Amino acid sequence: MFLATWIRDLERIFEVLQCNDTDKIRCATYQLQGHADAWWHSSKEHFLAKYPNATWAQFTEAFLENYFPRNIREKKEVEFMSLNQGSKSVLEYQQAFEEHFYFALEHMKAEGVKARRFERGLRASLSTSVVLHKYPTYAKVVQTAKMIEDQQRENHKAIQAGKRPMSS
Repeated sequence: MFLATWIRDLERIFEVLQCNDTDKIRCATYQLQGHADAWWHSSKEHFLAKYPNATWAQFTEAFLENYFPRNIREKKEVEFMSLNQGSKSVLEYQQAFEEHFYFALEHMKAEGVKARRFERGLRASLSTSVVLHKYPTYAKVVQTAKMIEDQQRENHKAIQAGKRPMSS
């Protein structure tokens, strides 16, 4: 997962710096080390011959194909689609969701679709309350799920202490 995170981190930098595709590839390949650097040195000539005006998308596809072949990416897509909160906290589920999200199919990356997918993976005790509100953004769904989880935790503590739980 490290390589996918590395690409995502680079893309955040590129967005701030407003880099063009050539600059993105140059910056990314400058940072390659070890096996990845060896891969680029052995592949660079062929890659540039195949893509004389290479785009960042073409570079990342070649890079991922080398380190995450199609069958592994498809496996990661399946893992993403079956991901659920289980016994994890909302924060732990969110972290796992975001790690797997990189491998989601393109149509899953739309904001509303992402929010609905996150909702579907929440525990029933949380999803029921969150789904009713139909929040339009992933951030709002996550924020609400965390607030409900905190309230549930406080209510549980209050009951344990023999106090009256807070109302929703």
